[in-house]
Amino acid sequence: MGLKTVEIFLGPQHPGAPGNVAFKLTLDGERVVDAEVVPGYLHRGFEKLMEYRWWEVNVVMAPRFCVEDPDNFELAYVLAVENLYGIEVPEKAKYVRTIIAEMSRIQSHLFWLLFMGAAVGARYIPSWAMAAREEILKWYDYITGHRIYHHYLVPGGIRWNIPRDFRERTLKVLKFVNKIVDDIKKALYENKIFIARTRGIGILKPQDAIRLSATGPVLRGSGVRYDVRKVDPYEAYDEVEFNIPVGEYGDTYDRCLVRLKEIYESMNIIRQLLDKVEKLIDDKHYRYKIPLVAPPGEGIGRVESARGEYIVHITSTGGQTPYRIRLRTPSMPHLTTVIKHIVKNEEVTIADFPIIVKSLDPCAPDLDR
Repeated sequence: MGLKTVEIFLGPQHPGAPGNVAFKLTLDGERVVDAEVVPGYLHRGFEKLMEYRWWEVNVVMAPRFCVEDPDNFELAYVLAVENLYGIEVPEKAKYVRTIIAEMSRIQSHLFWLLFMGAAVGARYIPSWAMAAREEILKWYDYITGHRIYHHYLVPGGIRWNIPRDFRERTLKVLKFVNKIVDDIKKALYENKIFIARTRGIGILKPQDAIRLSATGPVLRGSGVRYDVRKVDPYEAYDEVEFNIPVGEYGDTYDRCLVRLKEIYESMNIIRQLLDKVEKLIDDKHYRYKIPLVAPPGEGIGRVESARGEYIVHITSTGGQTPYRIRLRTPSMPHLTTVIKHIVKNEEVTIADFPIIVKSLDPCAPDLDR
């Protein structure tokens, strides 16, 4: 370290910041030697607000912890409520909810490509990624009635039945998305400039990723083959075949590559489930109505969201509202222990820092909950 260091703020209104969150960076010349996250710009007290709303009404709150991947957050909440009530949802609802969750993963990774493409100066990538994501949002609008927050997954099943052309429309969207993702793979991931900007940058070793509580693509990018959908299957994940992409070097490029491969795996999962849903297209049994008053006890919902392991813990004293709801969100360790470890152990320049942060794909609202 040099004789003099300086402190600067990156964010919350900076194109290199991951949303409304700031970093206090300590610089020695151009090298970042320390990074401290400064949250609070999006704090809305959602955990507390959920204690005053009925069990089903909280479905409206659940996806707002991360606008980029709303359905997996929504699913974790309804799984926790169902665990508390001790109910099993109908088979048709399981298949549809899994498809909804995987569509959310795809559109989240496409949204991430917007930020990563812009960070490395590949301005064409955001346009392509958003064109593909737009078709998924239209699909959501048709199925659920909403484009962004869907409120379609409810305790006991799904809010209403799927349309008869569910399979046809879904396959049409997947075909469109698949083509654009193929183009992105060739234009970005095989681009020499992108490889030079990401390969060997921001290395996170497997043992460090585990020790620092990394999950999701960040953990798998470090070569750790861990996915909640495999180790603790929920919904219909134990009825489909899919691979768990992992990285080789644990650098920024590997974390980016894992997300690309996960898009293909999600499309594979959806295609398998569409065949199962088609056999139940005339089945009108898609939801159990839960009692207004919950039993006393606890409920746990655990899912593999687009950013990693997400857990909802509910405590009930018996009543129409929760006594306490506590969330374990994936972005907090990625923006605290993980990023601090990387800048202290790697030669990270101020130009590299935003790209490394983008490779972690944090979601600012799930810090300020």
